[in-house]
Amino acid sequence: MKRLTETALVALLGIGILTGCGEPSYETDVSTVFVEKDGKIVSADVEAFDEDAYDMEGLEAFVKDALLAYNGGEEGNITMKSLTAEEGKATLILEYASASDYADFNGIELYTGTIADALSAGYAFDVEFAAVSEGKADVCDISDFLGNGDYRVVIIKGNTDVHVDGKVVCVSTANTSYVDENTIRIAEGTSLTGQPAADEEDTQSGAVPTEGTEAVPETEGTEAAPVVDDGSVSEEELLMDTEEEPQKVEFVFEEDKSASGGEESEFAEVCTYIIYR
Repeated sequence: MKRLTETALVALLGIGILTGCGEPSYETDVSTVFVEKDGKIVSADVEAFDEDAYDMEGLEAFVKDALLAYNGGEEGNITMKSLTAEEGKATLILEYASASDYADFNGIELYTGTIADALSAGYAFDVEFAAVSEGKADVCDISDFLGNGDYRVVIIKGNTDVHVDGKVVCVSTANTSYVDENTIRIAEGTSLTGQPAADEEDTQSGAVPTEGTEAVPETEGTEAAPVVDDGSVSEEELLMDTEEEPQKVEFVFEEDKSASGGEESEFAEVCTYIIYR
């Protein structure tokens, strides 16, 4: 089953409700994917909302319908642990039987397992890695962890916090930052090693002539004749002015950056590798 559409997810989280018994087991202020050693996945989706603007019964029905459709019945591989609303935020916590259930339901690639199994599944680990310890990151080589049978890996293609049931050892550097020894944050444009996302020399303003496209110099002795403008407009020019369509101007607003894969989006263009033990 494909994931719920982004609009539906916003609607799901944007309708305030307080359900379930007791406090949630997974407390967080930001959206987080919790990876358990037994293969179970727990997601906490956190969204801002107006507590007085939405219908509680409507949200409860929406959640039940979505889970019923995926599970094919009252019980299945995805269950709702809690749905809470307080202090201007709604938090939905879902428990998935496996990483594949999370991936199928949300449309976000997620893999968990041993490094050997990940290699067998086709993941190449061909990115830059950094070893992390006590909040510090140093560039490392994949040979530092590739043959260690005690290490496990989370591979995800999404912008979210990832919390593992263990201690993070190495992380791919692109779009990542360190939260704590169990948690890595994934956001577009960041880097675990502090390097810029793009080479500054490649993004400087100013046109650079392309080789082989230099301007052709004027031919000696062929000065252009002066143009005399007497202010008159010919019939041909007038006709062209009336037939030419006005040029369309398109505006790109800051709020639209999520639609193009900006840092506000839940999706990512590259896989993030988190090695832990």
